[in-house]
Amino acid sequence: MAGFFFLAALISLYPVLSVAIPPLPDYPNHYARLWLISGGAADPALSGMYRVDWGVAWTNVLIDMIAGLVGPAVPITVLSPILLSIGLLMPAIGIAALNGALFGGLHWWAVFCMMLIWNFIFLAGFLNFEIGLGLALLFAAGEIWLSSRPQPVRLLYRVAAAGVLMIAHPFALMFFALLQAALAFGPRLGLLARPGEWAATIGRMLAFCLPCFVPLIVLMLFGPALPGTEMPAGRGGAVWGEWSLSNAASVLLTYFKTYDPQRDAIYLTLFVALLGIAYLRQRLAVHWGLILVAALLALVSPFMPVAYLATGAMDLRLPSMMALALAAGLRPALFESRRALMAISAFALVVVASRMLLVDRVWLAGEKNMRAVEEALSSVPPGATVLPMQHTNERALDPVAPPGRFLGRHMPIHWHFGSLAVVRQKAFIPTLFTAAGKQPITVLPPYAKISVPEGIPPTVDLLAKPVANDYPYMADWPHRFDYILVVNADMPNIDGPMPSLANLTLVADKGFAQLYKVVK
Repeated sequence: MAGFFFLAALISLYPVLSVAIPPLPDYPNHYARLWLISGGAADPALSGMYRVDWGVAWTNVLIDMIAGLVGPAVPITVLSPILLSIGLLMPAIGIAALNGALFGGLHWWAVFCMMLIWNFIFLAGFLNFEIGLGLALLFAAGEIWLSSRPQPVRLLYRVAAAGVLMIAHPFALMFFALLQAALAFGPRLGLLARPGEWAATIGRMLAFCLPCFVPLIVLMLFGPALPGTEMPAGRGGAVWGEWSLSNAASVLLTYFKTYDPQRDAIYLTLFVALLGIAYLRQRLAVHWGLILVAALLALVSPFMPVAYLATGAMDLRLPSMMALALAAGLRPALFESRRALMAISAFALVVVASRMLLVDRVWLAGEKNMRAVEEALSSVPPGATVLPMQHTNERALDPVAPPGRFLGRHMPIHWHFGSLAVVRQKAFIPTLFTAAGKQPITVLPPYAKISVPEGIPPTVDLLAKPVANDYPYMADWPHRFDYILVVNADMPNIDGPMPSLANLTLVADKGFAQLYKVVK
């Protein structure tokens, strides 16, 4: 079975290794930051713009720390696919480890569950979060392997594991605490029918969970900044989405969604069908502690804000944990004979490969768009200031848009393609991720006045309109920026075309990407 699992991992890595920079919405921005941390910030053209500052963030910085440690010796072209591969495979490794520790050894179910690594969260580029979730599962498996060790050893293990997860992502620490509670509850559901044991069970769950929060307490007491705490007034609070039954269902299915809802439904059906058949045949092994945790996460997920403390996609975090807890806490034992096991393992391999091919098709289209951006930027001199902008089309055009434009229903993949200006041309952009508490990069004056900690590119119609509060750096843009990069330029902009302005000269038109020079 290890051979099938290893082969599934190799197959899954093909898209990561076949493109230079995957077209994940957030990743080009991460890529630019990792390049700066690896040594790019020392370049004379950039040293007056950006500075690596490890004193501004202690959490959500795992990939940044790796870049800081090995980046000076490893080119970003090598480091990038390594980090992406870790982010892609870590949840599957975590599922295999915890499921194996609970039910005994590696199983074909772990091979089948590798199809979950292609999900909305990874495809959006949330690498630290994905790595953190996988590590939380892996550390929970380690807790089982250490079950015979003295209590002080296990206590130190939990605190150390929680410290690593705090560096990776706060939600990864939360997931680890929930997994600890699940392990303390145990695999049997009958405990709920014995009220006399509830007090002891709750005490055991607290003993498992509380050490996990030691790093969080240290961060809150001594950390330089918490995410979102330095945002302007009114910009870091909770943002709520419109609640409906369909939206709630969509949120719960986060970890099954990729680029095509119809094809995603096929894989979801396979996942449910295998579990359903095993249940009907009474061949489904269940760890009820994990299932109860998954149920709790499912109940809370639809009522989470979509953003809080300047961090987006908050409502998608708990459903991701739910899916992973379910996958780790169940094991369908449908077959016993070696031939049948080989057959179902081969089927799982085909499922994983087919899902990979669907993703690869979109990535190849997205890579062409990214090359268009690089070609458009090629005439930008080092030290220039570039304002990334975009065309945003009507939702009605989404189904007929070229491949490689959207993730899910309407999330543009191209939002941060303009970040390539930092790496390729050593230029300044105003939207590099530099949020205090989340990224160890600081923007230096005077460039700090024309930057935001994070944000998406404005639409081109705003060049001739009053500046919105969301884009403060656009005030007096003709004197602040040297170039304007427009992405998704071959699609119509919903609020109007690129205005014809005397101080803009078209320098390059590559279809998807256009570059304009600002005439001073």
